[in-house]
Amino acid sequence: MTTRTAKTSPLIIARVAGFLYLLTVPLGVFTLLYVSSSLLVPGDAAATANNIMASESLFRLGIVSTLLGQILAILYVLILYKLLKPVSKDIAVLMVIFALIGVPMTMLNEFTRLSVLQLLSGADYLTVFTTAQLQALAYLFVRLHSYGISIAFIFSGLWLFPLGYLVFKSGSFPEFWGSC
Repeated sequence: MTTRTAKTSPLIIARVAGFLYLLTVPLGVFTLLYVSSSLLVPGDAAATANNIMASESLFRLGIVSTLLGQILAILYVLILYKLLKPVSKDIAVLMVIFALIGVPMTMLNEFTRLSVLQLLSGADYLTVFTTAQLQALAYLFVRLHSYGISIAFIFSGLWLFPLGYLVFKSGSFPEFWGSC
C-alpha cells in the first residue's frame, strides 16, 4: 500500500502570503498615520500628553496594532521562504534574516510607547516630578519611538532586495514584480 501526502500548491502558498501581507497594511496605516496624527502635536509636550491621556485606549490600540502587524510579518516571511527556497536557499535565508531583524526591533520599540503610558499614569512614585517634567519625558519617549521606527524600517526594507531577486529569478511571477 502506498501512502500519499497532499502537497499544497505554490499558488495557494503565494496567495496566503499575499493575504497576510495585505493584512499588515491597514494595521500599519492605522498606527503610523491615524494614531500619530490624532494624538501627537509636534513640539508641544503638554498637548501631546493631554491627547494621549484623553484617548488612552486609541494609544494602546496603536501598540496592539503594531505588535499584531509584526506577528503577521513573521508568518508571511516564513511562508515566502517556503515558497522561494527552491530558487536559491541562501538568498531566501538572507531574506528571512533581514526581515526578522526588523521584527524584534519594532516590537521592542513599543516599550517606548508603554513608557509614555507609565509616565502619564499618575502613579505615586512619579510625584517627585512636576507635571511639566513628566510631559516632557513622555514627549521624549514619543520622539524616541519615531527614531526607533526609522531604524527598524531600514531592516524591514532590506529584506525586499533578496525578495525582489528571488521573485525575478523564480519565473513564477511577472518579471516586473521582481524589479519594482
